[in-house]
Amino acid sequence: MTRSTRQGEGRKGTRQARSDKSREQILLAALDLALEHGYQGTTMAAVSASSGLPIGSVYWHFKSKEQLFVALLEHCYQAWMELHSGPEGLRRKLSRGIAGLSGADPEHYTKEEALLKAAAVWALSRQLGGLGEDNEVRAAYLRMRVEMFKVDVERITESVPAEVVERFPDLPTRLTVLSLALTDGFFVHANSDVHLELDFAEYADMAATALEGLVADYARRAAEERK
Repeated sequence: MTRSTRQGEGRKGTRQARSDKSREQILLAALDLALEHGYQGTTMAAVSASSGLPIGSVYWHFKSKEQLFVALLEHCYQAWMELHSGPEGLRRKLSRGIAGLSGADPEHYTKEEALLKAAAVWALSRQLGGLGEDNEVRAAYLRMRVEMFKVDVERITESVPAEVVERFPDLPTRLTVLSLALTDGFFVHANSDVHLELDFAEYADMAATALEGLVADYARRAAEERK
């Protein structure tokens, strides 16, 4: 390899590193703005100002706001996958999902998790771009939601006694549906005007205790059938 070739590759690598850094700056700025102002209230101009990059740089990386938000959801999805990469009991899941969204989670509920939870509300209320079923961002979120549901089922399956899953194979799916309904519901409540006096950590504990009691009940039923 000649010296000029090495220099050329070095410059190319430096440009790529700068490009990657700019893209990350844009995504992090969009994440903060989206959490504060929602999808509709986040503009490309605001992302430019918040990231400290020229508007042309924002449009160079993302040709439209929809494209930017699809990339943002993918960024959040990857972060979510890393957080939920191992076995996850109901108590930890509900602590992150209920207590976390109010800032009461000792494991530090992430901005990425909060954005995915907010996107659920935006998607279901058709706020994502006002384009209904054809909206790129809404479609991307719903695809991710399906994959996240599958991951949740797998993780909860790992936390339920094997003999219980063997006897009641649909139990992990039912528990996943219940846990998502609880976390989604508490997210809506946390963003209403009547949540100020609630201790979300306490409610997360209550929800976990209830679902763990449900698992224990199924375990008793399975044990009785084996006698």
